[in-house]
Amino acid sequence: MSTKMDRRHFIRSSTGYAAAALTVAALAPAIRAEEKRSAAERLRLGFIACGGRARQLMKIFKEFPDVEIAMVSDVLEPRMDAAIRLLAAEPNPHKPEAVVEHERILERKDIDAVVIATTEHWHGIPHIRACQAGKHIFVEKPLSHTVVEGRAMLQSAKKSGVIAMMGTQQRAGEHYKKAVEIIQSGRLGKIALVECWNYHNTGNRVGRAPDSAPPPGYHWDRWLGPAPYVPFNPTRLPYSWWFDYGGGMMTNWAVHHIDVILWAMGVESPKTAVCTGGKIVVDDMSDTPDTIEASWEFPGFVMQYSYRGFNNFHTVQQRPNHHGICFHGNKATMVLDRSGYEIYNDSETGKAVEKEPGSEQDGPWQRTFIDCAKEGKQPPVSLELGHKATVCCLLGNIAYLTGRRLHWDGENERIVGGDEEAARLLERPRRKGYELPKT
Repeated sequence: MSTKMDRRHFIRSSTGYAAAALTVAALAPAIRAEEKRSAAERLRLGFIACGGRARQLMKIFKEFPDVEIAMVSDVLEPRMDAAIRLLAAEPNPHKPEAVVEHERILERKDIDAVVIATTEHWHGIPHIRACQAGKHIFVEKPLSHTVVEGRAMLQSAKKSGVIAMMGTQQRAGEHYKKAVEIIQSGRLGKIALVECWNYHNTGNRVGRAPDSAPPPGYHWDRWLGPAPYVPFNPTRLPYSWWFDYGGGMMTNWAVHHIDVILWAMGVESPKTAVCTGGKIVVDDMSDTPDTIEASWEFPGFVMQYSYRGFNNFHTVQQRPNHHGICFHGNKATMVLDRSGYEIYNDSETGKAVEKEPGSEQDGPWQRTFIDCAKEGKQPPVSLELGHKATVCCLLGNIAYLTGRRLHWDGENERIVGGDEEAARLLERPRRKGYELPKT
């Protein structure tokens, strides 16, 4: 198959439709387990988007001997070129066909599954179309850009019967599984507060730049998709800092924490959500906050998320990372992150009474998807649970944008109490030609 761009396939209608790379050694156990599978058993993947996270996923999937990355697509052609070079590298080179529009992938009868790693505001359309085309789906977090879109994505997956799985890879970590078992055993006692956080100090985020013509190979109208039309500006490409295309750190990172918290605490929907903060430190063109204090009330406990972007950072309880979760129990406290966990009690030493090192997450999670897709079995974590974690984040952003406490009816997925402004933000207006497909 050609790795050149087929220009005839480009849809010309103006109304048409962010982790370190794993080494082969890190994936060696999964690779050895699959080496006996024949080429005839290979699962053929199409990648919808070729940006940073997509290329990280390509590095993972390309090392599975029973996977062939057969097609890639991106509306920014230089990213596609970078993906082709990455996939051609040894070991295990792949030679996919490259197309601008994802519809060409869905038309291919020999494509078994797709990986959706687009900007957040582009998750819904290809997901629903992939369901209708009978393709299994690995979709990056967060599931959706709005609550209404997420529900439509769930309905399409259920109706079609495809295997659909969200990229919350912490679920694959053995130390996360052990931590959840400890929490659910009652060893920490009554947990009234769960805190999670992201702190970092990396300087400016998108800066300021004038509008300009798109560079060659940048199909700007299609990149904007359902979002309002604006002239090209390079500051918009780091999409997660813009509410029109993403949801800031709330959906970019907090969704990982919240997914684990809902899992550990055995809950799905909050009763209320409130969020304060703002652009206090960063002076740039984007509109998402650099400082967040959010709180969700659940029956029996409170969940909080703190984000300190572009601020001085000091480690929390000697943890080495700028992210984490703290479960505050009345018998013991657990601090949990990707590098492991520690448990503290009221001992006079002040030291952790138990420690567990981190475990692989990326790699095993993608392997789980491949196995489920090939065997036609449902994944260990339903897409519904990914939606619930995403909804918490979206509610946090809506509370920030309105400046009000939200009261949430999780069963019917509606904001109660007569807050019509907040209720409207459960969905966003979509440009003509980019409506969600009917489910």
